[in-house]
Amino acid sequence: MAVPPEFVELRSRGSVAWVRADLVELGVDLLWQPVEPLVGAKGRGGVGTLQLREGLVAVVRPFRRGGALGNLLGERYRGPARVRRELEVLAGLRAEGVPVVTPLAAVARRQRTFWRLRLLTEFAADAQALPAFCAADPQAHRWAIEAAGVTCRLAFAAGLRHPDLHPDNLLCSRHGDLVRAVLIDLDRAELADPPTQRQRDSMLVRMARYIRRHGRRLAVQYSVSDHMRFLRALGMSRDERRVAWPRLAQQLTRAMAARRMIWKQGAAKKPMPEDG
Repeated sequence: MAVPPEFVELRSRGSVAWVRADLVELGVDLLWQPVEPLVGAKGRGGVGTLQLREGLVAVVRPFRRGGALGNLLGERYRGPARVRRELEVLAGLRAEGVPVVTPLAAVARRQRTFWRLRLLTEFAADAQALPAFCAADPQAHRWAIEAAGVTCRLAFAAGLRHPDLHPDNLLCSRHGDLVRAVLIDLDRAELADPPTQRQRDSMLVRMARYIRRHGRRLAVQYSVSDHMRFLRALGMSRDERRVAWPRLAQQLTRAMAARRMIWKQGAAKKPMPEDG
């Protein structure tokens, strides 16, 4: 994928940035200013906000590795490609009419051998992650589930492949009797042909596994009716839902069992503490 045409590449003292054309006059240095913590934000690295100009506040998401590499490398990357790819995916989805967070800039700064990365998107003060939104506005719970399903349907039709899609990736806001859901945090996602059933199932199971694992922490609990409503908004007919529901449940059971096995194997490899 190419850099979106509405973005301009800027370079300055070991930094490179792809900035929306109307923000070029801000320069690169402003995009690296310290951020104000964003209360309730999910994800690694310390998401915050940054005032770019009057009336425009950016959400700044520093990139940070997870898992074992996170402990070793933290925010260090070999190059700027990862943040640029996410900008390209966001722009590609927007071009297909998929509701996504509005991208403002992707920036990378070199520090010796490694790079630090940031993605800036437009801040929406009234938006909340899907679970928090459903808890805060029970009357709109059903609308939010349906909006999330429609957004995912459009994203899949546009060819989205997301290795870590989950409910906190969907940001909801209310507009009268309507709810709008937009996708956020598309790190490591890519665009290709529309996913096959197997590929789509994998993303849906990933969402279900997230709900199962984090059920106690999430602000709201989802019922079977909620899941079926989501599948309907995803474009499945009643007959398709009847077939898909047990299939997805079986895949979720296998995925949870596999994760428990991996966890047990990892725990078994840890050295026992010495006596005394």
